[in-house]
Amino acid sequence: MNKKVTAILLLTATLIAPAYAGSTSAQLSVSVEVVARTILTIDSQPANIEITADDVARGYVDVPQAMLFHVRSNAINGYTVQFDPMNHPFSRADINWGNTAATVGADGTWLTRPYQQGTTPGSLNVRLTLSANASPGSYSWPVRVAANSL
Repeated sequence: MNKKVTAILLLTATLIAPAYAGSTSAQLSVSVEVVARTILTIDSQPANIEITADDVARGYVDVPQAMLFHVRSNAINGYTVQFDPMNHPFSRADINWGNTAATVGADGTWLTRPYQQGTTPGSLNVRLTLSANASPGSYSWPVRVAANSL
C-alpha cells in the first residue's frame, strides 16, 4: 500500500471512529474486612515482689505504678484486658487503671475498654492481698495480663 492510501485510511478512521464509539458503564462493588487486632506491650513490671514480716502482719503489699504498658488496638468495639488468677501467697490483687478498678482473685478477671484511636498508655497500681498462711520471702510477680479485641 502506498503512503497516500495509508494516510487516507488513517484520516478516515480518525474521523469516523468517534461517530461509532460509544460509552459503556458498569458498577463494581468492593468490600474490605479489617481484622480487629489488639496488642498489649508491657513496658515495665517487677520480676519479683519482696514480702516482709510487716507486709504479712498488715495482710497486703501496695505496689504503685507496678506495671507500665501501652495498648494499640483497631478494634472498633473495644477490647478486654484479662488478668490471670492469683496464686499463693496472694489471695487477690486490687488493680487500679485510671478511673477503672478490678479485683483479681482465684478466677481471674477482665476489664472492657472502649475503642480509642492510636496507642493508649497505662499504669496499674496494685494492692496484693496476702493469703492467711503467707510468709516473708521473694516471690515471682503474680499479675499476668493479656488483651483481646472484642
